[in-house]
Amino acid sequence: MAEEYIYERERDLLDYLRNNLTDPSSRGTDVVDESFTATASQTAFVLANTLVKNVAEEITVEGVTKRKGYDFTVDYGEGSGTTTVTLKTGATADDTVLISYHYGPSMIEREFSRTDVQLPRIVMMFLLGAEEYAALGDAMDTGKGSYFNVSFRIEIRDKYANRARIITSQAFNLFRKLRQLSLFRTNITRAGSVQNFDYDRDKNAYIWIFTGSIQWEILYSD
Repeated sequence: MAEEYIYERERDLLDYLRNNLTDPSSRGTDVVDESFTATASQTAFVLANTLVKNVAEEITVEGVTKRKGYDFTVDYGEGSGTTTVTLKTGATADDTVLISYHYGPSMIEREFSRTDVQLPRIVMMFLLGAEEYAALGDAMDTGKGSYFNVSFRIEIRDKYANRARIITSQAFNLFRKLRQLSLFRTNITRAGSVQNFDYDRDKNAYIWIFTGSIQWEILYSD
């Protein structure tokens, strides 16, 4: 069993928002189904493009769907580094592996960096996390683990008031639906405390914020 980390689940959440929110400014490039022909027991597949921002929640191996967080993980390269998709179970020789992803600029980032970027802009901020021990009868695949309860602040900035309202509503609903999609070991999601801060003259944008909480399963090896 592979060791799992909190930052991996956080990165999965960022991918989920990026994969499901449409950027009105059409930043970056989508690659649909980059194709690989696997060697025997191959697990690692290096994507052709750099600056990869999000890999799809599902890929296929010889037509069989594999899910992020369960069947494969993603190691994103920093800056101009390459990104690697790693299967938890090796492929069979000559299997066709199809991976969809987005590279280049993104509407959604973690934490704040520059303030002069193109709008709209969404920032996902980690607020607080706490471990909750699993009961002896809880089944977390075949391994050991615990639950991790975490909260985030999602801030939306846009120069158009109505578009900011629409994007906020879409992001809010995506957060609420996350548990129903059974993605990357998510047990509980709650979205709430939506606030409208109206127009901020210093930031030259209309600003909305909502908070969200998640419970993840985090597996660890002996």
